[in-house]
Amino acid sequence: MDSRDKVVYVIDDDRMDRKFAERIISRSEVFDKFELFDGPLAAMQFISDGGRPPELILLDINMPPISGFEFLERYAGQIQALDPVPVVVIVSTTVNPADLDRAAKFPLIKKFLCKPLSPEQLAEAASLLH
Repeated sequence: MDSRDKVVYVIDDDRMDRKFAERIISRSEVFDKFELFDGPLAAMQFISDGGRPPELILLDINMPPISGFEFLERYAGQIQALDPVPVVVIVSTTVNPADLDRAAKFPLIKKFLCKPLSPEQLAEAASLLH
């Protein structure tokens, strides 16, 4: 299975950032399947309702009502129970060293990328998949 057969979730509360990511993914030859969510709770509900789990999650940090970090703290067990366990890549505007340090403490997070998402960053994230 190449990366085009894998599912990407974009989880970001900002509508414009979701649309931009949608355009980057749609124009790429890296992935054919993706889902857009305005927050992590919507993504978990989608999976609970029988939606296909992701192999890659592109996750924003600063989102209400729970942040990307709070999402990972709350749902780490459920995410790790997925088969395969998805790769989580933070895509954020933050340059706060505390956020970078906090991200490094999550085993699920494999990469930290700065917005806006680029085709090169998408390919970089895809290269992290098994």
